[in-house]
Amino acid sequence: MSLPSILYDVIAGPPGVKRVTMPTRRLFLLTAAAATRAEALAPDVGIALAAGEKLTFSHKGATLLEHRFSSARPKTYVHPLCLADGTPVTLDGPEDHVHHRGLMVAWSEVNGIDFWGEVNPAPHGEIVHQRFERTSGGNPAVLTEVNHWIASGRVLLRERRTLRVPEPGTTGVWLDWSSEFTAHDEPVLLSAGKHTYNGLGVRVTPAMDGGAVLNSRGTIAIEQANGQNAAWCAYHGGSLGIALFDHPSNPRHPNAFFVMNRPFGYLSAAPTFREPFRLATGAALRLRWGVLTFRGAPDAAAFDRQFQTWSQT
Repeated sequence: MSLPSILYDVIAGPPGVKRVTMPTRRLFLLTAAAATRAEALAPDVGIALAAGEKLTFSHKGATLLEHRFSSARPKTYVHPLCLADGTPVTLDGPEDHVHHRGLMVAWSEVNGIDFWGEVNPAPHGEIVHQRFERTSGGNPAVLTEVNHWIASGRVLLRERRTLRVPEPGTTGVWLDWSSEFTAHDEPVLLSAGKHTYNGLGVRVTPAMDGGAVLNSRGTIAIEQANGQNAAWCAYHGGSLGIALFDHPSNPRHPNAFFVMNRPFGYLSAAPTFREPFRLATGAALRLRWGVLTFRGAPDAAAFDRQFQTWSQT
């Protein structure tokens, strides 16, 4: 179908040569306006799939986070997790602890099987992506996947994981992480053992090593904050920061947090810091956490408001 002739300029050629038409400025303006409207109608947070590898959440051209699910890795996890401008705050597989995979959920003892470590001398399991139930851009963008926690060919846990990422603020990215764990066909003991940091943990970038802490109780001493129960706990260093939030619906809320700053920075929401979870066959454990990246010093009042708003959802 041809465009209306009023949108074209007619250009006469040499004698005997057919006249040609060229689009007018009005056509260009209409095309640009249509593109602008399409951009306005596009999802606030977009999702792009690299088949078999990762899902990327982005906003205005900047990567907010990547969810990695490759079968070549022993876990599914998030890396990088970024500020709104794409600056990463996570580290993946450093030489000192290759099993530190950005932002990850794992435990060292699931019926005695280690799903946290990867190369240490212990029987290891793998957290294996099975399928996506939902991937949709928007505000928030949403990912729901099913993982199996597998050891020696046996499925110990089924995990249904949902990540929700709304449009970011001026600098920070908010991630709402929910995991439902179901004991597959035998009772499951979910334990940290000697590894109190088990749960939802984040290895931060080297620029943040040697950083500081602040939690919802006003604690700023690393030694005191480590193992302290709190609604939220923030770690910051080198002008970058990340905070983890424990949802009121979680068992044992407010839960303990693990935090350290030397020789590297690590923060985790650690619901089994003192006591394991025991799941009967077919029973489910639901855990929900909030994750917020930020730039500069932590703002306790803002974090309290964020927690209160989120708690109502």
